[in-house]
Amino acid sequence: MVESDHMPELPEIETVKLQLQKVLVGQICIKSDLKEIEGKEVQEVRRMGKVLLINFGPNLDLGFHFKMTGQLIYGGLPTKHTRAVFHLSGGTLYFNDMRKFGWVKINPEFTLGEDALKITTLGFLRLLGKLKKPIKIAIMDQTLIAGVGNIYANDALWEAQINPQTPSHKLQEKQISLLLSKIKLVLREGIKYGGTSISDYVDAHGKGGTYQDHIRVYKRNNLPCLRCKTKIEKIVLGGRGTYYCHKCQI
Repeated sequence: MVESDHMPELPEIETVKLQLQKVLVGQICIKSDLKEIEGKEVQEVRRMGKVLLINFGPNLDLGFHFKMTGQLIYGGLPTKHTRAVFHLSGGTLYFNDMRKFGWVKINPEFTLGEDALKITTLGFLRLLGKLKKPIKIAIMDQTLIAGVGNIYANDALWEAQINPQTPSHKLQEKQISLLLSKIKLVLREGIKYGGTSISDYVDAHGKGGTYQDHIRVYKRNNLPCLRCKTKIEKIVLGGRGTYYCHKCQI
């Protein structure tokens, strides 16, 4: 079974983080299903990979992973998909999740590689230099590099003109360096446009992003390549829909 291609990735979570940072810091949790945070004040909102963390003081983080259909909405009203509600001194935060794969945890434990926007070229080279797995699978491995999912992986590989099936260790250093710059390029564009709203993703105010209007290759199978006009192909790689141009991604 092929997994759903679209999940919130680094740009979507970063968008929500930036929005919530502006409104939550300084508010006090009045009522919550998680009693540990009641009476505590929001100190900061941060992101680790695709995980959003609301900090309520030393060693007290409220963590959210959106998985496939998670939404974290500030204000408004609950829906039939609301899984958790947090009443704060200035408003209410709702975690909605239609598919129920997402999670909300106090002090969640997870293993992540370095953030995709922060990793250096040297660090990236060290990660990929000896890996034999296909490059697309490698850059989506959250324990290696955190934040890159299917949409932005496809687009970054197209930008770098690299075939997603190429074993990582067979790439030249200049290709790996170029790929990292293109990963950061598409992620920053994703943040600029407020994320990608193809299915369920909305930001903290319930609005969709517009990166889908700027996609290079994702879900463009059978359409002409934006660079060379060759028909884009779709394959399944690591259980995920993978889109590339066989002519200019070599």
